[in-house]
Parts: sequence; structure tokens; C-alpha cells
Amino acid sequence: MKKLRNLNGFVIIFILVYFCISSFSYAEPKIGLALGEGGERLFVHIGVLKVLENEGIELDYIAGTSAGSFVGGLYALWKDIDKIEKYLLNLDFKKYYKFQIEDIELKEIDETPFILFYSDISKDKIEPKWLKGLMDGKYIRDEIDRLTNRASFVDLKVPFKAVATDLITGEKVVIDEGRISNAIVASMSRPGTFIPFKFEEKILVDGALKDPVPADVVREMGADIVVGVSLRDIQVDESINVDNIISIAFRTIYIMLEELNDISSSKADIIIKPQYKGPLSFSMGRDERLKLIKLGEEETKKIMPLLKKLIDSY
Repeated sequence: MKKLRNLNGFVIIFILVYFCISSFSYAEPKIGLALGEGGERLFVHIGVLKVLENEGIELDYIAGTSAGSFVGGLYALWKDIDKIEKYLLNLDFKKYYKFQIEDIELKEIDETPFILFYSDISKDKIEPKWLKGLMDGKYIRDEIDRLTNRASFVDLKVPFKAVATDLITGEKVVIDEGRISNAIVASMSRPGTFIPFKFEEKILVDGALKDPVPADVVREMGADIVVGVSLRDIQVDESINVDNIISIAFRTIYIMLEELNDISSSKADIIIKPQYKGPLSFSMGRDERLKLIKLGEEETKKIMPLLKKLIDSY
């Protein structure tokens, strides 16, 4: 009887050890997705998420910069890419353009990054006017609040962070608390297009200026495998215009961002980087938007064998 009890005890210990070893051996890696900046190219992100969802890839973490924060934040909240696709395919971006011009004191002119417009120039008087941006992010924030029921980060189904840039200090700002609407709009406030977004005593602009594809942020969140999505090689199919000061300034920034994008993307284990030339604008029609979604699907299918291999070999 004593031998039988000892045998039973040995069997129980063996089973416990076996299950402990099995649980460690078959632990699944944490998957993170870094959605990059890209303005009107954001429809590619929809295609990426559609394929990941269809392939049964569960995302443990998401980080987004600019347009990537818009799609990533909504997905982290809803985990329903069809709902996001339906919303963005029908969204009229043009309705958010607000040509707001503010009076300022002449002494504020020195060392500012904003575009200066002079009006009412006379012998004794110059009244400078400032155009800080074509779009006021507060209107988009209110729309996201309406769409999400003023959702906060605590409401998210997937951990998510948005990347912005502090316009005063130049530092990267990672937002992961409060209402997601504030985080998304701060992250996508592209200088020259958006009025800089005031948030928690900071003046924030597009996170692309510091971290275009936030693979490092996803890694710091705890991801073992990081998939990054870069939209930098999606370009408008027309000649480059550099015949005025504004177009020259924008082209200069674009060139600088190309190298920064490569550095940022290199921190991902797998990078999805579609190449495309075609119509690109916030006013493009449904067919053009669907083309970009399809492009995202096709490019994501190409990396699926590698992603699954990484997961299986973990």
C-alpha cells in the first residue's frame, strides 16, 4: 500500500512537471503592430488589419503615428476592421477644413515655424496674419468622441499608444491615457495642414517628426514580434512641384522624413512597405480608397509565411 501511495505521488508530480514544461514550451509570442504615418494613405492600414484578422493573428499591442494612430486607435477600441472600413470609405475629410486666421502681435514673429501672411501694409502699419493650419483638430476630436462615445484608453480591447511630437521641446510624446480622441488628433496634427494641438499644457504636432513607424514603442509595450507598416513608398502619380516657398518647404520635410522613416522601420522584425503610384488626396473617391485597401491586403499576404514562421519558431 505504501508503494502504491508513493507511485501515485510520483505520477502526480510527473504530470505537474509535464504540464509546467508544456506551458513554457508552447507559450505564444506577443504580437505588436506599428502603424506608420501617411495622411490620406491610411486606407492601406485597413487592408493590413483585414488580412491579420482573417488569418487569425491576435494582436497584443498596437502603436500608431499620425494616420496610423487613427486606424490603430479605432481598431484597439472596436476590434472590428469592417466597421472601420465602412466609416472611412464614407468619410468626407474636406468638411474639416477650417481656414482660421488669427491676429498676433508683431513681436511674436521672430523664430516661429508658422507661415506668415502680411496684409494691410501701409507706410506706418504692418498687420501680420497667421495661418497655423488648414484644419482644426478639435473638430475631428469631437467627431471621434461622437463616434466612440468619448472612449478612453481604459475602454480599449487592445493596448494602444499614439505618438506625437512636442512642438516646443522637440521631444517624442507617447500618449496612453485620457480620451483616445485627444491622442489620435495630437498624433496626426501634421504641420501646415493641422493647427498644432494643445493637450495637457503641451503644443503637439504629428508624431512622424520623431517616430514615423513606432516599432520601438510596440517593443517597449512588451511585444516579442513586431510588424511595422510604412506608407512612405506610396506616392502621388504626378510631377513634383517645387515652384514656390511652400512647396519647397514641404518637399524638404518629405526628403528628411524618408531617412527617418527607414531608421524607425528598421526596429520592426517584419516591415510591410507597399510601393504604389496613383491618385492621392483627402478628396479621392471610393475606388481610389479601395485600391489602397487592396494594396494593404496584398502586401500583408506576402509577409504572412514569414510571420507564421516566426510565431511557430518562438
